[in-house]
Amino acid sequence: MEKCVSAASSPSPEIKHGVDSAESTPQEGFFSPLIQSHTHWMNPICVDALSCSMATLCFTATPPLIPPNCSTALCCHCCGRFLHHHHTSTSLQDVKAQLISVAQMPRQHLGDPEVMEMILSQFKDHFCDLMMDQHCVFSILAIFQASSVHQITRILHLLIQNHHKLKEVCMHNHGSVVIQKLLEHLKTPEQICAAIFAVKRISVRLCKSINGGHVINHCFKLFSPALTRFIIDEVANNCVEIATDKSGCSILQKCLHHAKDNTMKRLIEEIVSHASVLTEHPFGNYAVQYIVKMKIPGVNAEIILQLQGCYAQLSMNKHASNVVEHLLEFSEEKDAANIIQELMYSHNFLRIIQDPYGNYVVQRALQNCKGSVYKMLSTIILLNYPHLHTHPYGKRVLTFVQRRKNYEQRHISKQGGSSS
Repeated sequence: MEKCVSAASSPSPEIKHGVDSAESTPQEGFFSPLIQSHTHWMNPICVDALSCSMATLCFTATPPLIPPNCSTALCCHCCGRFLHHHHTSTSLQDVKAQLISVAQMPRQHLGDPEVMEMILSQFKDHFCDLMMDQHCVFSILAIFQASSVHQITRILHLLIQNHHKLKEVCMHNHGSVVIQKLLEHLKTPEQICAAIFAVKRISVRLCKSINGGHVINHCFKLFSPALTRFIIDEVANNCVEIATDKSGCSILQKCLHHAKDNTMKRLIEEIVSHASVLTEHPFGNYAVQYIVKMKIPGVNAEIILQLQGCYAQLSMNKHASNVVEHLLEFSEEKDAANIIQELMYSHNFLRIIQDPYGNYVVQRALQNCKGSVYKMLSTIILLNYPHLHTHPYGKRVLTFVQRRKNYEQRHISKQGGSSS
């Protein structure tokens, strides 16, 4: 095994505590680029002791106290001594420097209970801040990998004891990734329940954040519906606030996808009861569209009833018109007929046909109605031919009527030919 040499010998003329040139190529690691850029100052030295030296050199400008003839196993002790030597350093910058050096410790030594206890004790006051630092992410992930179940419990407790800080970490670009990795390391029911209830407390704010939404979605992927229902219940309690948010409307749809039984029923009831508000909202309309496409018996009929008397106005609204189209497409024929009858008997029906959004609603109505309802609708449209054939949106509806008429004629002629 290659032996360590004193890093304090033969100082470089450019860096006060540098070492002489190295003959061997160091292994890959966090400091590999930095180590390789200084190889003309270094003697043969084992990678672990070298990591200790470079961490100290880069972050404290103090030569490490590496004993002569130090073995690889002792290099972990060098890192431990490095942490212990700086136990009085409490500033965040000092702690960051120490944590980055931890990434160079061998995995088998990092998992030593005594070493891990020293690490957690040193970093416990700044753990949340360290999770949001891009330079510390890999060190923290290495700590997760090497931690025992008890140590993961300690780390989890450090995070959830301050829900304001936990919220800040979950909503951070780097912090969100670290939290998701921590969730993957939770093994015991106690750990999982503690994490779920911690996320539940801040779920409304997380839903309204892109990064926070990733944390909630990861909970859905990892944990059973019996546990995630507590998060979904909290979402249901704040349905309108979340559904009307740009990020929240997406998470609400994921909640609908993962919810089961009574949890889903409650969430759908909340959306349906606020359908009149959500339908016209730029983001809220997506939640209504989602449950309409689920085609749950009775739900679409209830939404149609909630919006009754407003379909002319909704059809000419950029956002609500999408909901009306979905109701016409995914509802029962008799329920869709109620919408169509309200539209074609409206005194604003001509305006709806000529509207940039309303014309699509009328086309969808023509596509999904049958029998007497279709005949009445197409007749009323053709009666307005003088107002529509030169209008940019009106002539689209006329074209649609003509195409369907031609299709039906071809279909009838084919049936007549086959019967003869």
